[in-house]
Amino acid sequence: MSLGIYLFCLIPADPLPKIAGKGIDGEHPVFVEAIGKVAAVLAEVHLEDFTGPEAQAKMEDLAWVAPRALRHEEVVLSAMEQGPVLPVRFGTVFSSLTAAAEPLRQRQDVLMKFFQETIDKKEWTMKGYVDRPQARARMTAARLAAEKEQLAGLSPGKRYFLEQKIKGAVDKDVAKWLKEMGRDILRVAREASAGFSECRLQSQDVTGRDEEMFFHGALLVPDGSMAALECMTDEWNTRHEAQGLSLELSGPWPPYHFAPVL
Repeated sequence: MSLGIYLFCLIPADPLPKIAGKGIDGEHPVFVEAIGKVAAVLAEVHLEDFTGPEAQAKMEDLAWVAPRALRHEEVVLSAMEQGPVLPVRFGTVFSSLTAAAEPLRQRQDVLMKFFQETIDKKEWTMKGYVDRPQARARMTAARLAAEKEQLAGLSPGKRYFLEQKIKGAVDKDVAKWLKEMGRDILRVAREASAGFSECRLQSQDVTGRDEEMFFHGALLVPDGSMAALECMTDEWNTRHEAQGLSLELSGPWPPYHFAPVL
């Protein structure tokens, strides 16, 4: 089998970090290679695992991908413990060390700027959830109460149609309300972070929760601001939990959502 070079992440070359262990195949060791002012965390891999029709089948097989993706993340997290890190997407493979080094030599300024901007900062994920049935029921009750006198003066048939019209408008009310809550969360997030990146909302099948996700963002948080962010999140939850809302933080993660495109 032909050997290629797998790239986990990039880090400043000074001081050169020490990262040990096996690569994603559990066979070839991880090593660090200085390329100018930048160091690459690498390991040899079999190219056949990542190129060609057989590789495509493997990348679609969760049983094959999952342990390798986990090992990828473990190596990146190990690098993050030693300083700023630029994580690279899972499955980034080069034909040789020379091929891996060439684009990095051309982007030294971009990479060093990124390391300067992210030193002593971590990525945290913020997710907002809503109990939508509870929200709909609460807003439906409020609308019906507001129209109580008008409803009382109508015939049964007209009252039924007006009630249905009111209930139909509730979905718009809920959507508008959640947008307002999202803006409020964003304000909280930006007060204690150096950067924000909007993320795609995840379905309930993905989250495994009964509540629906209505907010999802990545924050670049200075280490010294983490306590303040946690306090602000707790206060937000206390104010809104009776409305079926909850806000969750998870991390720290490498700054995936803030890395420059290479």
